[in-house]
Amino acid sequence: MPNYKLIYFNSRGRAEVTRYLFAAAGVEYEDVRVTGEEWAKIKADCKSPFGQLPVLEVDGNTFYQSQAIAGYVARELGLHGKTNEEEYRIYVVQGAFTDLIQKLGSAEAEKDPEKKAEIQKDVFENYIPKWLSSMEEVFQQVNGDYFAGDRLTVGDFYFFHACEYLKGINQQALDKLPGLNGLFDRIVEMPKIAAWRSKRPVTMF
Repeated sequence: MPNYKLIYFNSRGRAEVTRYLFAAAGVEYEDVRVTGEEWAKIKADCKSPFGQLPVLEVDGNTFYQSQAIAGYVARELGLHGKTNEEEYRIYVVQGAFTDLIQKLGSAEAEKDPEKKAEIQKDVFENYIPKWLSSMEEVFQQVNGDYFAGDRLTVGDFYFFHACEYLKGINQQALDKLPGLNGLFDRIVEMPKIAAWRSKRPVTMF
């Protein structure tokens, strides 16, 4: 088994999907969490050409870009799509996840307090409900318990990571969405995922 070392900040953020993959597969890895100050000191030595985290080190090789890392780990651990259609469905969820993160990020980036409040109101009252209903529609098109069909894949962890955050803001966020609500509960109840969630550092996101 390769030696995995995942380097990121002390947050879920862009590394948590990969952490979920390791947890689901029961694979040991080194979960390195750096502070902003530590990162400023070691950034010059980072082997990522983009100078960003997360970085995954595997037996001396360096992998970078969070979604590429998650895709690599998913394939290594058998949590990738095994058909072209399964891969397509994973990419749909991954793309929707990216859209949501960008939308949330646009609100956080606004410096003007009044404009920021307006953007946040629109995101939480309009964009997120529509995003969730669209995700429910996508899920209902699948004949199975997971986004790719009858097997757990990295796509389900993109969904789970996003909705874990949304449910943290509004516990009832999925209540009227039976497909998504059921999937979320199935993942929560997986013993290895439950074990990871109970021991990981407590962070907002």
